[in-house]
Amino acid sequence: MRLIHTLLAALAAVLLTAPSVATAATTTPLRSDFTAQASFAETSVPGVFTVTTSGVGHASHLGRITVSTTETLDFVTSPGTLLVRDGRQVMVAANGDELYLSYEGTGSLPDGDGESVLTGTFVVTGGTGRFSDASGEGTFGGSGNAVTGLASLSYRGTIAY
Repeated sequence: MRLIHTLLAALAAVLLTAPSVATAATTTPLRSDFTAQASFAETSVPGVFTVTTSGVGHASHLGRITVSTTETLDFVTSPGTLLVRDGRQVMVAANGDELYLSYEGTGSLPDGDGESVLTGTFVVTGGTGRFSDASGEGTFGGSGNAVTGLASLSYRGTIAY
């Protein structure tokens, strides 16, 4: 009988100290598609630009979104390749909740019409509201135009919140 009481006490201690399954975040797919207008600013380094964008689109878990980004476009560090560095993105849902991402990638040099094909990776770094503890990662792809400043991008990955 003493052995049964000891086992029950040990089981109760484990159950009381284990994290609740209901509070654990579930990883689910994240999909986002948006178009944005970019503004380019020269830096002190020739061929390197600071870029800000704003746009609209749709994202799973957020619905219709507004998007803003800041990044560095580097045309000189890796000759023949466009580097996208220091990317920061904010997606804002209709209810005001925000999702934060950081990203980096590469692209083709602009063709005769200004078009570049872009690819890269992103990391979900948190947010506000229901996304305050969000995490995740994935890839992105799309195109941007150095002449018009228009960009169209798709993000695919996972999110937990």
